[in-house]
Amino acid sequence: MGFTRSHKLILLLVVFGVFFDVIEQNAVGLVGPALQESWGIGAGQIGLLNSATFFAMTVGGIVSGALADRFGRRNVLAVNLVVYACGALLCALAPNFGLLLVFRTIVGLGLGGELSTAITMLAEFSPTRFRAAAVSTLNVAGGGIGNFLAPLYGMLIFGSLAPLLGSSENTWRWLFGFLVLPVVLIVVFRRYLPETPRYLLAKGRIDECNRTLTILKNGRLVPRGRSIPVTRFIEKPGAIGLSPEKVRISEIFSARLRRRSIAVSTTYFMLTAGQISILTLMPTILVSQGFSIVAGVGYTAVMQAGSLLGALTAAVIGSRFKRRSVIALSTIGAACSAIAFGIFATTTPTVLGLGALFQFFILMLNTTVWAWLPELFPTRIRGFGTGVVKSIGGLGAVIMTPVAGFIFDAWGLSAIFATVGALYLLALLASRFGPETAGLSLEELNEEADNPAGEPRTEDQQ
Repeated sequence: MGFTRSHKLILLLVVFGVFFDVIEQNAVGLVGPALQESWGIGAGQIGLLNSATFFAMTVGGIVSGALADRFGRRNVLAVNLVVYACGALLCALAPNFGLLLVFRTIVGLGLGGELSTAITMLAEFSPTRFRAAAVSTLNVAGGGIGNFLAPLYGMLIFGSLAPLLGSSENTWRWLFGFLVLPVVLIVVFRRYLPETPRYLLAKGRIDECNRTLTILKNGRLVPRGRSIPVTRFIEKPGAIGLSPEKVRISEIFSARLRRRSIAVSTTYFMLTAGQISILTLMPTILVSQGFSIVAGVGYTAVMQAGSLLGALTAAVIGSRFKRRSVIALSTIGAACSAIAFGIFATTTPTVLGLGALFQFFILMLNTTVWAWLPELFPTRIRGFGTGVVKSIGGLGAVIMTPVAGFIFDAWGLSAIFATVGALYLLALLASRFGPETAGLSLEELNEEADNPAGEPRTEDQQ
């Protein structure tokens, strides 16, 4: 089966949710300078807000991954959006720093589950030759376009719309509040999303699997509950030697999967620690150098143009080059550009140019790792495995974001970018211990894990 119109619609529906999720991830950095003015807090406390978000994302990713393996990708995806929307609304109403910290935790629970489940879902829907491009497109829309438009959204709230939003002290509340609206629409439209055929087949739900395959083949999404003529692609479980699979969440730490789990988790930890630290602190860094809040946010938007180009580059080359080769190039480029920013970013052109170059490499890296994650685990634990790895990566942001704020307060710009450069070099080292997955089907990649006892595989299973 090729990449049909149904595949494209599914991609679009999933991507819209991730797009707004990424804008929400940038929200703390965008409101940081305003919160400092209104509540008199420091860069370390801004980092703490982000840490609360990303700590909750680690929990949300793990829990949602396990639930998605048990109850399905589609159902968990919808629940995560509702949790995130409620948290965003509460953030807009927060009366003090302590409660804002709590409400950011609620946002993080929804965000972590949404991203992990979305990655798993797209990987399972996509034919092998389109898998990297499909998952990469998720980050093009989220990490690329989302990161690029987030500062522009901040400029709109703090600039053009500010006079219409009442007290300047509360303008930041509208930035959180408006993020609830598009999510409501996405929840409505996602009733058209089917469950992935790989998940249904792994659970032995053959009739539902055939229905999803028919939807994909015909190129039309059909609302759940509506009857359609179903093509019998698969007649019965015995015809292909499959029976419902049990979810064994401890399996990601088994001898067969332990090395890849540790390698990709460490890689993602390091790259997330560096990326989110800079995304969160960049407006604050620029304001500290004499720019206004609006100018600082605007310059951040210009730099984020590099994010879009980096994500697009990863999507284009993802099917042509090996995962580990792209990761190596990206980590070296990110480390060098980070160090160069810390040393040479003293004028507006160098700030914008080196900032955009840094964003280019980190989004090319992040996008490639997103495509790598779901390829490492068999279907029965793919949601949980992806959630665990993304959650461990989130711990990088939890730990490093406040540390980065304190480093910046104590030692300045050069110190923080030297630290980020070191994190990316460590990510490069860790990635070399992971398997190469480019060009292989999800079944080929996990053949040994799918046959743990070592029994001979039948022709039908092969």
